Amino acid sequence: MSKVSIVKVEDDINAAVRHSVGLVGGMNLKPSQHVVIKPNICNSKNPNGMVITDFRVIEAVVEIVKEKGNEMTIVESDNISGTADKRAKKSGLLDLLDVLDVPFLNLSHDDYEEHEVAGTTLRMPRTVMDADYFINLPKMKTCAHTLVTLALKNLYGVFQRKKKSKLHKHLDEVIPFLAEKVRNDFIVLDGINCMEGNGPIIGTHLCLNLILAGTNPVSVDSIASRLMGFDPAEVSHLALSNERGVGELDLDKIEVSGEDWKRHVQEFERPFSLKATLKSARTIKDIYLSG
Repeated sequence: MSKVSIVKVEDDINAAVRHSVGLVGGMNLKPSQHVVIKPNICNSKNPNGMVITDFRVIEAVVEIVKEKGNEMTIVESDNISGTADKRAKKSGLLDLLDVLDVPFLNLSHDDYEEHEVAGTTLRMPRTVMDADYFINLPKMKTCAHTLVTLALKNLYGVFQRKKKSKLHKHLDEVIPFLAEKVRNDFIVLDGINCMEGNGPIIGTHLCLNLILAGTNPVSVDSIASRLMGFDPAEVSHLALSNERGVGELDLDKIEVSGEDWKRHVQEFERPFSLKATLKSARTIKDIYLSG
C-alpha cells in the first residue's frame, strides 16, 4: 500500500517535517546518491506565504539530507514570471541557500533530452532525468487550469520552456507524461499557508497548518485533494496518472498515518467562482502592483 502521512504543525515546522517523513519510513537515502530537490518557486512574491513553498520546509528537508551525508541541488526552471535565477534571488531563496551552502540550478540552462508529447517537443533536463534521488516539495494550492496544483503539477516546473502557458490546453497529456518520466522518490507537501480560489498566483489565503509526506505523488495528491474538499477523480491529470499505473487514488489502497484527514477537510473555493474572483483583488495588487 502507498503510505501518506499528515502532521499538524504546532510551533515547530522543522519538527513537523521530520515527523511526517518518519511516519512513512524515512527517505532511505544511500550515501552515494546525489539528491535533486524541486520546490515550487513559481513567482518571486509570496503574499501571506501562500504562493511558493515555505522556506522553513525547504530548510528542514535540506537538513535531513545533509544528516544522511548526501550532496544536493535545488532546482527550478524559467517561466512567464521570469527566469528561475531572478525568482530565486528576489524571493530570498538564494540567500537561504547561501546560508545552507546548497547550490541552485536553473534547469533551463541544463543539458537536456527531447521527448515528443502532445504534438510538441519537451526538453527534459538531464539533472532531473538522471537524478539518483528526487525530492518533490510542492505547495497546496488551487489552480485555474488543473483545479489543484500539488506534487504532480509541481513537475510542470521542470522542463525547459519559458512560456509554459502555451501547453495549458495539453495539461492532461503533459502532466501524466511527467508523472511517468520523472522519478519521485519522496514528496513533502507544504500545506501550511495554502491558496484557494484563482490560483496558482492570485488566489486567496487559507491556513491548514499541515505537512504531508509520501513516496508516491498520485497518492499524496489524492489525500491532499480530499483535504481541499475535492474528489481526486475529478482532477483530470491525477485520474489519468492513476490509470497509467503511476499511483493510487483509492483510499482503501493508501495507508494514511498521523492525523485523521477527515478532521482537517476545508472546502477550498474553486477557481473563477464569483466569490473567488472578488476576493482575488487584494492579491492582484500584492503580486502585480507592489514594488
